[in-house]
Amino acid sequence: MTFKRVGYNLLNTILLCFLLSSCQTPKYSKVNNFSQSQNILPQVQYSLSENFNPNNINCIAIGKIKDNSDASEYKSLDKITLIRHAIYGHLSPKNYQDIELHKVAFVMKSSNTNQLILKNLDCDALIEGTITEFKNDFYLAYSSTNVGLTLFLKDKNNQILWKASHTAKSRAGSVPFSPIGLATGFFTASSNTEEEIAFQMIDTVVRRILKTLPEKTNVKNKNQLKYSSIPKSKTSKKITKKENSPEILFASGHYGEAIDLINKNLKSNENNHELLFLKGRSQLMLNEYENAASTFLDAIAIKIDDNYLNGLGYAYTKLNQLDKALASYNKAISINNKNSYAYFNSGLLLENQGINRKAADYFYSAGTSSLLVKDFKMANNAYNALQRLSDQESYVIKKRKRLKELIEELTVFDDNNFKIVKVNTKGI
Repeated sequence: MTFKRVGYNLLNTILLCFLLSSCQTPKYSKVNNFSQSQNILPQVQYSLSENFNPNNINCIAIGKIKDNSDASEYKSLDKITLIRHAIYGHLSPKNYQDIELHKVAFVMKSSNTNQLILKNLDCDALIEGTITEFKNDFYLAYSSTNVGLTLFLKDKNNQILWKASHTAKSRAGSVPFSPIGLATGFFTASSNTEEEIAFQMIDTVVRRILKTLPEKTNVKNKNQLKYSSIPKSKTSKKITKKENSPEILFASGHYGEAIDLINKNLKSNENNHELLFLKGRSQLMLNEYENAASTFLDAIAIKIDDNYLNGLGYAYTKLNQLDKALASYNKAISINNKNSYAYFNSGLLLENQGINRKAADYFYSAGTSSLLVKDFKMANNAYNALQRLSDQESYVIKKRKRLKELIEELTVFDDNNFKIVKVNTKGI
């Protein structure tokens, strides 16, 4: 056998190993000490504290993510922001209540310790992490996009409850976006194939790591009410960090500055109901609920919009004016009978008043409506609420089971459900 033939066989063997490893379901290993060794087969390492009881944690916020990867790789991508959004999306099925990313950013600006951040957020635990790797390696016959990440869950005493680490590698093939990854809307289609695969690996590494985080099983009505999110804007306008706009100020947690700029803009365009809605949302984030209610009423006076009514209902809830809150949500539903936000928050208020059967109807409508727009976070919240109520009535059990089936049909994702792309073997 010639040297050339031996080299050819060796190269093919190595290539085959990488091809096989690229389509392997990762191994999940609970460890005491984390290894930095590079395994041919994908591995997710994790550890759990003996003191970690998921049902003692009601709320998890996403804190600081450090970037220890090579700064020269993927310079066009905001790696930290992409990772934080991916974590936010994939955390929702774990049933912990969460805090909007921009609200966390707002609090972190004035709080320099984890304890202070959690105190100001009124939250129980914080996810922090490090991007350990973010690169593309080029080999003779293929390339590999690698995204490595380590995440920690820390409680109010800064004790580590959970830790996990993994590096997702595309190698010859790549795992497609998971349903939740696609639904976040943050990983938009890219004309740059290299970036597109990087987005896929971000989704993959976060999904696999969070799979090792224990799930909370006891979701209470009071917690869903307490940590309910403010209504979102319907617009999907693309903004850049260079823009001096109320939208970017809001997205980065500069609520006061956003309000000041909105007030300035309203002087020349007082009937801009979209700006009024953003002003009301900013006031909600600053806990200025009476001001927010007044602002939403101003927006509704210009245009009756179900989203503006959502904001009014939220403000009334925080002001403990529950009849007005329900009336606002029901008006929103009369305008848009697929308004999952209004259905869900009405359900919470009705359940809180002991009107459970009617609450169940609202939760089911919230779940099915949210699935139409691939809002899996809302669908999961609605399912948790139905599960909580189903202990009391068979009517609710049927609705819970049906919603669970619908969620599973749209969200079940298997690492093996992907194809290996054709490998360019020219020159071998």
